[in-house]
Amino acid sequence: MSAGADQLDLFRLLRQTRLEELVLTRVPVLTQTQTASEAAAAMREVSHGSAVICEEGRIVGILTERDLLRFASGPEEGFEAPVGLVMTRHPKTVSLQDTLCDAVRWMDQGGYRRLPVVDADGRPCGIVDVKTILTFIVEQMPSTVYNQASRRLLTVTGREGA
Repeated sequence: MSAGADQLDLFRLLRQTRLEELVLTRVPVLTQTQTASEAAAAMREVSHGSAVICEEGRIVGILTERDLLRFASGPEEGFEAPVGLVMTRHPKTVSLQDTLCDAVRWMDQGGYRRLPVVDADGRPCGIVDVKTILTFIVEQMPSTVYNQASRRLLTVTGREGA
C-alpha cells in the first residue's frame, strides 16, 4: 500500500469513527466543594491526570494536573481549597456522536490534551485523550504505524560526500 493510500485510510478512520466506539478513560467525578487534596488523591487512585467536576449531573469544570501545579504556588489555603477555585470552568466537551476528527480538531485548536465526553443528555461518560486516540489508531492500522522508520533513522547525523 502506498503512503498516499495510508493517509487516506487514516483520514477515513478519523472521519468515520465516532467517540462511542472508543474505550473512554474513566476519571473521578467530583463536586466543586471537595478539596484540591481530595481531587489529587482521587486522580492518583485511578492513575489519570484529570477529573471532571459536576453539579446536578452536568459538567461545570475539569481539573487537571496542570491546574493543580498552577494552584500549588498560589493562595495560602493550598490544597485544602475547594476544587471550584482550582478547576478550569466550562471546559469544551464532545459528545459520543462526535468523530475522532472532531475531537482531534478541538484538541488542536484549543491546545487540549483531553476532552470530557458527554452523552445525549449532557452527562459525563469519560474522557477522550491523546493516548486513547493514538492507541485506537495503532490498533486499527498496526502495519502502517509499526512499519514507519524512526525519526532518528531518517535524520542525517554526519557529513556526506567529499
